[in-house]
Amino acid sequence: MKKLKINSILLVALLAMGMQACKKTVDKLPTDFINEQNVFQTVTDLEQGLLAAYGTISGENNMYVNAIVADETKISNENRGQGQFEFKWQYVPAQGGSASGSWTNLYQVIGRINKELAVFDNVTPVDAAETTKKEQIRGELFAIRALCHFYLVQGFGGRYVANASGVPYTTTSDIAARPARQTIGEVVTGIEADLLAASNTPLTNAPVASGTAGVIRISKSVVAGIRARVALYKGDWASAVTFANDCITLSGKTLATGTTYVGIWTDANESELLFKLRRTGTGVGTLWQDNNGDVFFEPSDKLKGLFDRVNDIRFNTFFLIDPSAQDTCLVNKFFTSSRGPKIVDVKMMRISEMYLIRAEAKAENNDLVGAAADYNAVRAARISGYVNETFANKNDAIAKVLEERQRELCFEGFRYFDLLRRGLEVTRPASDVQSLSWQTLPVSDTRRLFPIPQASILANPNMVQNPGY
Repeated sequence: MKKLKINSILLVALLAMGMQACKKTVDKLPTDFINEQNVFQTVTDLEQGLLAAYGTISGENNMYVNAIVADETKISNENRGQGQFEFKWQYVPAQGGSASGSWTNLYQVIGRINKELAVFDNVTPVDAAETTKKEQIRGELFAIRALCHFYLVQGFGGRYVANASGVPYTTTSDIAARPARQTIGEVVTGIEADLLAASNTPLTNAPVASGTAGVIRISKSVVAGIRARVALYKGDWASAVTFANDCITLSGKTLATGTTYVGIWTDANESELLFKLRRTGTGVGTLWQDNNGDVFFEPSDKLKGLFDRVNDIRFNTFFLIDPSAQDTCLVNKFFTSSRGPKIVDVKMMRISEMYLIRAEAKAENNDLVGAAADYNAVRAARISGYVNETFANKNDAIAKVLEERQRELCFEGFRYFDLLRRGLEVTRPASDVQSLSWQTLPVSDTRRLFPIPQASILANPNMVQNPGY
């Protein structure tokens, strides 16, 4: 009986020790679990997270979608189905595609940024240099988040109408969050707040080349450039002029001419570049032609018809013509670099865009002389023997500036958004389509807005699909 009592005491003691051991194990943080707090412990960690956010941005997708849903391309005879749903405005939310896929990509970038910002202030710099560097990183994160939301509100919200349905402006890393769509006005307010915060950080004024990679980081000039884009979108003409001025002045860059301009597109120089995404693979070059040589999309006849083929240096820079084959051609603008065929960096912002933003905003403010000065500056840098033009009136000025944007910025991700913000229909000539159904997309058509991916609708009960899908 005494032996049984001793054994019972030993058993209780062992159980207590086991329970205590389990408790200690449970109390410890698991060493194989990764969260934001574990990942971001130094300023170097913060910078690595920032670079990962840059690397996630699919600038190519924005370029591609803008070109094929607008009037910059036509389907090649060698196309095997690539991008045809988008070109024909036959969006299928459940099947994805490049247009609705931009939603997923941009929110992935935003999610990365929000995770980093959630623990940002917990990181302690070791000295004054790191303190400055940390705040520069903060500014870049704010600017990227603003830029991604700007792409989203344009594609999924459309033309600026303050009380119209926009997108969620997300600033949280909570994976369980179920955000509802905010108004376009609220989204733009969030964008402007992030850009103002970015401009107040110690970013460099002008773009700085990062080693051999080039201008892959956002500077204050780029922040001003994004603010100019947002002001143009809103119709805030005075602010568009101010921010475009700031961007040009801070950048220290000027318009390129001749072979220098040609070299921008083969990554031989960065003379007009303010910000780009570095690429080591063929993602950009294979938007229009695969590595086997099959052409998916050609430049549209409408776009080619806008250029002076003899005197405008852009024509043979942007297009590769085969005159023996009924004027068919390739997109040459992002075709090759010294790193290899189809390996070209994504140009996210150039100085000529700021001249054209300023020209359009000045025209809207009836400053026709000022608008003509910026318009002529771009054209004189591109066209041999160019003679300056004057504008007859405000409408003439705006129409010509928009046409110049179509020339200068083709295949860079602007055309469809330009048509949206100006309330203009998409029109294609008969030679660029195989069906009248794909020739005109009216302003009132529900397909003017991209569909939100069906997966996002199913995952979030507060998410509402755009009309017509």
